[in-house]
Amino acid sequence: MYPLGYVTRVIKAGQQLSDSQRVINLLYQIPTRPNPECTDAAATLTNFEYDTADDVAADGMEDIRRQLTISIDPSGCQDVDDALTLSRLKTGGFLIGVHIADVSRFVAQGDVIDSNARHRMMSFYSATDRVYPMLPLQLSEDICSLRQGKDRSVLSVYLETDDKLNVTETKSRKQICRSLIQNDEQMTYEQAQQIIDEQGHWKVSWEEGSVEKMVACLHQIAQRLRVARLHEARYCISEPDDPFCHAGCHEAHQLIEEFMIQTNFTVAQFLVRHFPESVPVRRQKSPDEDDVKKWSCSHGATAQVSMYFQQFNMLNSFIHRHVHNGDGDQPVAISFLRSTIDDLKAAVDSGDLRKAVSLVAHESQHPFHMLAINSWFKIQVCANS
Repeated sequence: MYPLGYVTRVIKAGQQLSDSQRVINLLYQIPTRPNPECTDAAATLTNFEYDTADDVAADGMEDIRRQLTISIDPSGCQDVDDALTLSRLKTGGFLIGVHIADVSRFVAQGDVIDSNARHRMMSFYSATDRVYPMLPLQLSEDICSLRQGKDRSVLSVYLETDDKLNVTETKSRKQICRSLIQNDEQMTYEQAQQIIDEQGHWKVSWEEGSVEKMVACLHQIAQRLRVARLHEARYCISEPDDPFCHAGCHEAHQLIEEFMIQTNFTVAQFLVRHFPESVPVRRQKSPDEDDVKKWSCSHGATAQVSMYFQQFNMLNSFIHRHVHNGDGDQPVAISFLRSTIDDLKAAVDSGDLRKAVSLVAHESQHPFHMLAINSWFKIQVCANS
C-alpha cells in the first residue's frame, strides 16, 4: 500500500512560545518568508518628488504639508500607516483629517506585489512579536511609511464635529480625497498618554500649532465617539471595552481605535453609495432583544452595580426593571479577588489614586462581573456574525 502523505518537516515538542507559534504558522499556512520577486520589484520603486504645490495639484492631490500632522504608534514602529490633522472651523467645531498611507501610488492592480499581497491577505502579528508584513519592507517601512519629516502620499478622510465635539456630517469640505502630507511628530503611545493624563480631562483651550492641545482635543473627540458607540452596544472586541482599565496607554490606544472605526464606517458608506451592487460590507445589528432579556435575568444584579454595563443604553430599561422587581432594591454584594484587595490597599497607601479607581472599577477584578461580561460578549458576537 502506498502512503497517503509524507513528512515534510518535524517540529520537536517544546515549552517556548516560539514552538507553539511555529505549529500555528504551519497549521494555517501563514507565509513567513518574504517573496524574492516582490522584494526585487519593490527595490526599483522610489518616492515621488514635488517642487511646488502646483505640481501636487496637477497630480490630483491636495497639498497639506504645512498643516500640523501627527502619528501615534508603538515605540520603535517603522510601518507608520496612519496620521492625523486637526483644524478649527468657523462654527466652533473641528475638522479631523485621518490620513492613510496610499499604497496604490506604488502598486498596480495585478502586478507581482499586488498578487502576493492578495495571497497573504494581511500583515500577521505573531504572539512572539514578529511581524510578517503583507507588503515588502521597502514599501511598508520606507516609501509608504508616514515617517517624520518625509513627504508622503495619503488617502484622506475628513470628519467634522460641532462645537460640543460631537462628530456630525462633514459639510465644510469634500470628505474623501488624495493628499500630500508631511508628518511633523511621530509620537509613541506613551508620549500621547502623558499628554492625555496632563491635559486630556480638562476643557481644551485650542491653540493652533500646539501638539499638546491637538492630542488633548483629539482625545476628547474620540471619547465622545466611544460613548456613542458603546451606547448602541456596537463593535464587539475580544476583551472588555473598559474605560477604567489601568493598562498602560489605554486612552491613547482608544484615541486611535475610535478614529479608525469611524474612518472605516465612513469609507464603507462611501463605497456602498458609489458601488451599491458590487461592494460587500459587513453589517452589525444590535444584540437580539430576547437574548438581552435572558441575560438580564441572569446578570441583572451584577449589571445594577456595574460601571461597564451602565454604558449601554439598551440595557438601562432591563436593569431598571430588575431593580424594581422583588428584591431588586436590596444591596448587591460585590465579590473581589483577594489579590485585588491587597493591590487596592497598596495603591491607597502609596497615594496612587488612578490605580485605586482602576482596581475598584475594572471588571476583571470582580468574578461575577467577568461571568456577566463573557455572556454579554457572546450575545454581541452573535449580532456581529
